[in-house]
Amino acid sequence: MRKFYAIFFLIALTVLFLPINSAKANDVWVDHWKSENVDIYVIDNTISSGESNNGRYFKVSVKEVTNGRLQRIVKWDFSQFESGMWRYETDTMRVSRTTPVIPRSGIFEFCMNRLGWSYRNTGNYYY
Repeated sequence: MRKFYAIFFLIALTVLFLPINSAKANDVWVDHWKSENVDIYVIDNTISSGESNNGRYFKVSVKEVTNGRLQRIVKWDFSQFESGMWRYETDTMRVSRTTPVIPRSGIFEFCMNRLGWSYRNTGNYYY
């Protein structure tokens, strides 16, 4: 019986001190757009990436916040055709076409660093 209590006590201690992992998303502040008075937060667990025959791509959801209030969530798609400049498209664009990513993009740089991908900033575009 004593052995049972000792084992139970060890199991209880183990469970008590196990780290608790959370699957919750973190919103990471990456930029402030003065012209729109909006703070930009990347929802870090929404970053997904891949590679096709044409090149690399990644997708991410971003929160736009003004004065602590969520204005909207925007989905961004970034892509690079072969080794050309990086381009983006959002789900709020009226026309379905990509636009070159212009430096300093907090969203782009945060995601590229999180993915561990290298990029080059020419001052006008990212490659």
